[in-house]
Amino acid sequence: MNFRLINYKTKPLSAKYLTDVYDLSNGNKEFIYCCVPNGELGITIVLEGECHIKTDEGWQKQSKVHLYGLIDKVQFLKMSPNYREISFGFYPHCLQLFLKDSLHSINKTNGTDLFDLFKKEEVNKLYENLCQCKNDEALIDKIEEFLEDNMLIKELDKRVLVAHFLISKENTYNVEDLSSILNVTPTTLRNLFNQHIGISPKDLIKIHRIKKALDFEITCEESLTQVAYHLQYFDQAHFSKDFKDSTGISPKHYFLDSKLSSDFSDFQHWRYDSFENIIK
Repeated sequence: MNFRLINYKTKPLSAKYLTDVYDLSNGNKEFIYCCVPNGELGITIVLEGECHIKTDEGWQKQSKVHLYGLIDKVQFLKMSPNYREISFGFYPHCLQLFLKDSLHSINKTNGTDLFDLFKKEEVNKLYENLCQCKNDEALIDKIEEFLEDNMLIKELDKRVLVAHFLISKENTYNVEDLSSILNVTPTTLRNLFNQHIGISPKDLIKIHRIKKALDFEITCEESLTQVAYHLQYFDQAHFSKDFKDSTGISPKHYFLDSKLSSDFSDFQHWRYDSFENIIK
């Protein structure tokens, strides 16, 4: 699989609201990989081939242009031979600026057809424009144009903005602490998150804890306790439970298996053959 990040910070809206833009492709063979929760929402435009997501009912084909993200467990995706996509990820609270409906009502596990969220002509325009792009500069121009044409709200709710910053950058992992800093009740905070992010503050905290855990480098089982305390878990058992619930494997399995940890550090995903021992 070829994973290539594209510089998006030359455009004002993209730089402000997006977390990344990337070009993902493979060769002439089918490829399956695993995504881990990362606290982002994004839009994928399939330019060539087909993409499927593994569900309880089997492999579900995705729309050519679909929304992905805010998953809480490892997700398996299958790319057909000669596949290519362009994807751009949002900070989760930023996507709400472009949607008329609350994020809480969106299916974040199996992917959502973008026709359900944006005007048909806007989705078709985005797809056709990206299909015609010959270089990265043109891609970013068309993504920026899509953002400009579809922004419905000009200002973020500052309470949600601050809460996301505290969780993702300041390691504030207690809902009561967040509520106190923002001077709102925990119920109000949950309602704000459901509307603007689509999941509860507790769930987003869990995602960011595990996301940070995956970037640790440890060489022995005893170090897991240090990771747990660094992430403000009560003990290693609680950390191990959250880690396995999110990734499907124990932290010991991940950290002491160089194939898994190096694979993830390379492109923030796992290859199927690195992860196949836990495939159900």
